Amino acid sequence: MNAIFARRSIRNYTDRPVSEEDLHDLLHAGMSAPTANNARPWEFILVTDKDLLAKLPMDNYTLAVKDAQAAIVVCGDSTKDKMMQGALNVVDCSAAVENILVEAADKGLGSVYYAAFPMEHRVAHLREVFSLPENIVPFAVLPIGWPEKAPEVSDRFDVSKVHENCW
Repeated sequence: MNAIFARRSIRNYTDRPVSEEDLHDLLHAGMSAPTANNARPWEFILVTDKDLLAKLPMDNYTLAVKDAQAAIVVCGDSTKDKMMQGALNVVDCSAAVENILVEAADKGLGSVYYAAFPMEHRVAHLREVFSLPENIVPFAVLPIGWPEKAPEVSDRFDVSKVHENCW
């Protein structure tokens, strides 16, 4: 569980390349996430091209993407979740994102969760950059790289957030 406790949002990266093996492991982690009814609605776009990485920032808040060595765009296939009108895709894709972030932390890599869905301007931007089909919804962009500096780790456990047996 150390990787879970150590995971932090990293927005500054070195120029050190991320290996294909590490990127494969991150994708493998994402595809190992729990999924409602085994729908596995996720689709992943692995971005390693520097010119394409430069096009990924969805707004001023997400500029760190262009400085990363790679990025993973987590998308959901809306045809896999007609019963819940996309709600399960959000849950399933979020679980995949978390698995990728924890695996990155375990490897010493840095990343940050930049949500795309449900922000329409971010979704529209990624649809245009990748020419996404209508049924593919971009949920998040995860820049990947080696952290410029080691993140501070702090204990985030808060007993006041725990309600046992009743509110």
